[in-house]
Amino acid sequence: MTDRNAFHIILIIAFTICLYHLDSQSIWWDEGHSIQKASAPIHDIPAQEGMDVHPPSYFFVLHTWMAWFGKSEFALRYLSVCFNMMTIALLIRFARTIHVGWYMNFVGLFASVSPLYVAYAQEVRMYAMVTFFATGSVYFLWQIVYGDKQLRYLLLGYIITTTITLYTHYFTIFLLCFHNLIWLIWFVKTSAVTWQNRLIIWLGAQLAILILFIPQLKLATRQIGDYANPNLKPPTLSYFIVHTWQAYTLGLTIDFNTAKPYLIILALILILGLLIKLMVAIKLHEQAINQTLPTLFLLTWLLVPLILYFIVLQFRPSYEPRYLMLITPSLFLLFAMPIPNLKGFQNLSGFLVAIIFIVGLYSYFTNQTYFKDDSKTVVEWLKHNATPDDIIFVDVPHPFHYYADQIPAKTEYLFVDIHTAADVLNQQAWGKSNLFWVTWWGSDTDPRGVISFLASKQADNISATIPFRGYHVTSYALSDKPFSLPHDLPTVNINFDNVLMVDGLAYNLKTESEGASKSRSDIGKTRFLWTTVHFSQLAPMNVDYKISLRLQDAHGNLLGQIDKPILNDRHFLTSSWSIENPALNNAINVYIIPINNNNYHGKAILESVVYDSETLASIAVYGVPTTNDDFVSGQIGTITLH
Repeated sequence: MTDRNAFHIILIIAFTICLYHLDSQSIWWDEGHSIQKASAPIHDIPAQEGMDVHPPSYFFVLHTWMAWFGKSEFALRYLSVCFNMMTIALLIRFARTIHVGWYMNFVGLFASVSPLYVAYAQEVRMYAMVTFFATGSVYFLWQIVYGDKQLRYLLLGYIITTTITLYTHYFTIFLLCFHNLIWLIWFVKTSAVTWQNRLIIWLGAQLAILILFIPQLKLATRQIGDYANPNLKPPTLSYFIVHTWQAYTLGLTIDFNTAKPYLIILALILILGLLIKLMVAIKLHEQAINQTLPTLFLLTWLLVPLILYFIVLQFRPSYEPRYLMLITPSLFLLFAMPIPNLKGFQNLSGFLVAIIFIVGLYSYFTNQTYFKDDSKTVVEWLKHNATPDDIIFVDVPHPFHYYADQIPAKTEYLFVDIHTAADVLNQQAWGKSNLFWVTWWGSDTDPRGVISFLASKQADNISATIPFRGYHVTSYALSDKPFSLPHDLPTVNINFDNVLMVDGLAYNLKTESEGASKSRSDIGKTRFLWTTVHFSQLAPMNVDYKISLRLQDAHGNLLGQIDKPILNDRHFLTSSWSIENPALNNAINVYIIPINNNNYHGKAILESVVYDSETLASIAVYGVPTTNDDFVSGQIGTITLH
């Protein structure tokens, strides 16, 4: 088979796989974010609120694409298919350039069946685009440093592709570190060009990229500087290595225990190939330079950004393997690098790598556990169960704006501020027949459960919480009472180990109405206790504490319990509270404690335990009696169940 025929066959395979079930799954949160941002007027896109740490180029392209081809799931995702196809074609060309020989077809095959590449070829996100332009920038860098073609055009290509990559994802900065290491080696080692010209070429290219990026520089500095989530923890080195390895090979849509033997085989294939090349290089000495140079170049491309990313994560945790997808071409090229005098081994290992990738790809298409969140089915359910007299609140802005016109009831994203939530509900939901509260598994909008708390108090009836893939929908049959959250809490002084003080506490019992539905969630089956707690920080904390609220009968039997993290108004865990900042050193938290014994009537004791969420070690409590004098189970109140 000729190289041209193999090239065409690989592209046909890749294209077919990318189109398979392209629009079968719902638009999910990240895709909805892309669609919303790209739907703005093009001149407003860069500075929109909610752009997070994303530069604008992908949204510019998507904006134009939507104007030309529409907003169907297929059309929106097809843009990523195009970039993925161009990446595969460029990878094969790159492989030919670095003298991979016939094995360049393996590179295309690996990329075609890569679960990672297929997944992001089927998403309305920038990762396929950034991978293409990153590959292009490294391709031009290789040609400049090690090629023998016209420098002027190569420099222009390098500057343009690198700038577009930087405008597509800020993590290009890690790629630029790799670039400049290669530039430095070229500056020191090369003698074909005078050192003055080498310096001009190197610094001139970087200066040109910087000048072209100046329009975005101020905004980028603010976006990157402001983006931080203290609740995130840096990954351990072992987790970082293993998780990233799985993401870049078998993909993350396959269970780790299933993937583990395949991951080991892939690692052994890569390491064994590299060791053989190293032994050949030692044996051949200077004659092996031309053979080992591409391997060293690709290893540097793979490892330098990863190492730098891991270091940065220790200070600014935000770990997602896809953020460095722009280094994955180096991995596929390394898998395909020829091994001298071992053609049989090379063919066997190449096909084995492809087969293992296909295992991951099969899981991507069949393992529903890892399918995209099913917002489409949620909308379909709401379309048949909500009426114009109802109101629907969702705790994420995306992707419901994409489907909202199919829903008969008013549908709103609800930003939850615990201090104003009751007023907002009174303004928008009071007088409605039903309130539907749609929550997404990954949302940080209402981790304290304020809306559920307020709606449960106000409603006559709480219907069953309906689970969907990625979502839950709870409906509340509203009463004519106002939504309310106690603000002037009765004063208490409950001291937890001189680090936290409960200085406000209110609780009350709710019993379901006689006409209530028998089909409902756990908190609606019988009775439940509303509890509102105000925490104040007494000392700096380096521990993330949780509170366990427990209701016990007079004989010490457990009637109900809830355990939740203690969060402030920024939703920070306690280790990130700031004792000097009044906005961060105190907070109201609300709890709904289900009572699991319908038959018990009489006195019940409300007990609280504060403990380290990691070690589960409880801390001492002062100012209230403790159960069995254990000094940790504070008896903070009593209530009569009837």
